[in-house]
Formats: sequence, structure tokens, C-alpha cells
Amino acid sequence: MNQREIARLAGVSTATVSRVINNDRRVTEQTRKRVQQAIDENGYVQNMNARNLRVSHSHAIGFLISNFANPFFLDVYCGFEPVLKKLGYNIIIGNTNEDIGQEKDAIDLMLQYRVDGIVASFVGPNSQTLGKITRLGTEVLQLDRKLSHFSSDCVVIDNIAGAMQQVEYLAKLGHTRIALIKGTDFDSNGIDRLRGFHMGMEKMGLPVRPEYIVGGEFLEDAAYRATVELLSRPERPTAIIAHNNLMCIGAYRALRDMRINIPAEISLIGFDDFEFSEHLQPSITLIDRPVREMGELAGKMMIERIEKTYTGAARQVVFPVRLKVGGSCSVPADK
Repeated sequence: MNQREIARLAGVSTATVSRVINNDRRVTEQTRKRVQQAIDENGYVQNMNARNLRVSHSHAIGFLISNFANPFFLDVYCGFEPVLKKLGYNIIIGNTNEDIGQEKDAIDLMLQYRVDGIVASFVGPNSQTLGKITRLGTEVLQLDRKLSHFSSDCVVIDNIAGAMQQVEYLAKLGHTRIALIKGTDFDSNGIDRLRGFHMGMEKMGLPVRPEYIVGGEFLEDAAYRATVELLSRPERPTAIIAHNNLMCIGAYRALRDMRINIPAEISLIGFDDFEFSEHLQPSITLIDRPVREMGELAGKMMIERIEKTYTGAARQVVFPVRLKVGGSCSVPADK
């Protein structure tokens, strides 16, 4: 598919197609929409790297992350980058900020540069975006999150087991009023960790109180607000579970600002380690995972796909998690 074919389908000149691609203001909105529809429906992307017309590989790989603020992705990148650099691959980084529109723009840019593959922590790409990736033959590896409607290699963790371990640890300390700051409801991490929470509560014979489950969107500030909301309940929880590191930081900040002692008054347990977790007072109890190893394996699996040393069915690697005990949890104050 080239600009000439897009022009024919849209009933315009190739010059008009070029103007639309380059956001020329001289194009009317009606014409722009007609051309853009032809582009979207036929998976056309502008080739920003002319040498790709002459060679089979661009030796560039897209690394699409959902939040630059999350230290998890820096640790993953530290495992991922050396594998690619050693073999002469360049990396194009895209950040979605958990926004579907930004995700589409980042993917389109990567495809314009004809990346050989995309390693992605997807937010929620639509069928058109995924179809465009497939039509171009771009390899995909899903990292940390897994789409239910798209098959590709993926490297993830056992989210359900991790969420269950959080509940079980608190229950064994004697907590029964356990609150949860959950992530989003539309990605595999949020869904699986919420499921693990419910499974853990059921296993330990504890009631799930709806007023103790508050959304934190996997973001620090949202978790701060969620913590304030939880502590405004007539009967406060004795423990708070956060389903990622940013939300744990947000909860920690809120408890400190409200002069609530951790863990004497409220126990706090997180999910995913972060650089200064051991230096906080108290240090944070959390679910840890082999992050750099995940990044390294993702890089190796992507290279195998690009260089055709593996051409089989989609592979799913699930890394185990472990409980890392700090000082942020104790027996409830009323015990």
C-alpha cells in the first residue's frame, strides 16, 4: 500500500494525501477525514526510513511502556537494553501514560520507522492498530500485561499468586478488616490481581467488604486520594493492600501526611519493589519479582522471532513472585 493507492481510494491526488500525512492546514476537514479513513482501513504507514526499502531489517525495536513514572519499567529496560545493543539493535521508546490515544500515536510512530518488533505493555490497542501491526509483519512481544484478544509471545508474572500472598500474610498476622487499592479494570494485571485478592480472602475465610475496595488506577496520586477515602470510613481498615508500587507510594504518603503510624495503626503491603522501598521508615513489605530477568528474556525472545531462530507457536513465560518482608506490617492494634 502506497500513497498513490491511498489517493485512488480516497478520490484525491497524491499531493493531497501527502498534505494530510504532514498535517497541512490547507486541506479541508472533510477531505482530511476521507483520506484518513482510507489510511486507517488499509493499514498504510509512512516509511520514515528509506533504507528499509533496500534491506530486510531496520535493526530497530520499539519498547512501549505504560508509565515512565513507574520504576518497574526502568528496571526492565536495564535487563532488556544490553541484549539488543550487543546485537546492534536500536531501541525506540514510547510512553502511553495509560492513555489509549497516546498508545496509538506511539505505535504509529514506531511503524513509520519500520521497527522489526515491538515489546509492549499495552493499555488497550483497538483492532485497527493491531491489524496494522500484523499486516506489516512486525513481531510483537507482550510484556507485563497480556491482551485477551491478541496472540503473541508474552513475558508476565503470576499476578494471582502474588495478590493471594498479600492477603494470606496479613490474615496470618490477625487482620480481618483488609482494604484494597486496586488497579484498572481493563488490563490483565488489574484483573488478575483483583481476582487473586478475592481468592485469598476466600481461602482465609475473610469477608470482602465493598467499601474497603477503592480504585487507584495504578497511579500514585489516585492512590493517595483512595487512602484518604478509606480512612474516612466509620470503621477503619487495619491493613491496606496496594496493587502496584506507585499506589503503595501514594498510600504511604497519605498515611504519613495524616500522621497515622505504620504499622502500629495501619499495616501497608505493596506489589512490586522500588529503589528506595528499603530506606523508608518503616521499610515496605511487598511482592517482589525478577524484573531485570524479565527484561533480558523479553529481549532474547524478540531477537529469536526477528532472526527466525524460533518460528513456532506463541510462547507465554510466567515468572514466579515472592513475598519480601519489611517493617510495614504488624498485628492489628486491637489484637
